[in-house]
Amino acid sequence: MDLDPAAVSLKKNGDKIEALIHGKTTFVDRLARAFPQSNPDQFVSLMDELGHEIGIIENPKKLDAASRNLLEAELKAIYFVPTISAITSVVSKGTGSQWTVDTDDGEYTFRIMGRDALNGYEPPAIEITDENGKRYRIDNYWDLDVESRDLTSDLLPDKVIKARYYTRSISSSRSGKSRGSSSRGSSSRGGSGMGGSIGIR
Repeated sequence: MDLDPAAVSLKKNGDKIEALIHGKTTFVDRLARAFPQSNPDQFVSLMDELGHEIGIIENPKKLDAASRNLLEAELKAIYFVPTISAITSVVSKGTGSQWTVDTDDGEYTFRIMGRDALNGYEPPAIEITDENGKRYRIDNYWDLDVESRDLTSDLLPDKVIKARYYTRSISSSRSGKSRGSSSRGSSSRGGSGMGGSIGIR
């Protein structure tokens, strides 16, 4: 059902969003962008606690100012992925752990359920999903400071570790070949002491 923005008013009620639609109050459990990639600012779906669609707001910008600001803040919390620049604390909590991190959007504290919360499918980048489904991103794990890496070394995805060792192995192999070529080049210049000296440099 398409919702006329002029007939919709949103406000926060505790942890829930309360929607007044054509004079009737409904609690919204979840928001979702219908086209998050191609058209993120249009067609926002309101859903109840059972996952049933209450209705779709076609043009959220036409909501009243308070409703629009609330909707934008909630959507940012869902879809915006902060980039982590440092990890300041990791504390074990039951089967998971609580993290405090610095990001490009300020400091965040969140809880993850376990090692599976860290996705390393695009090493050296890591995507972290907290217990509420919110995502965070580390662009390059190896660029983090030593303290950040020490705090999270036990949780590091295998793919990120393997990619690191593979890169180092390739680098060492190329370095070894380069040194071998230099040595062969210097001996072919007549084997004089001066020629050898130039080859080493």
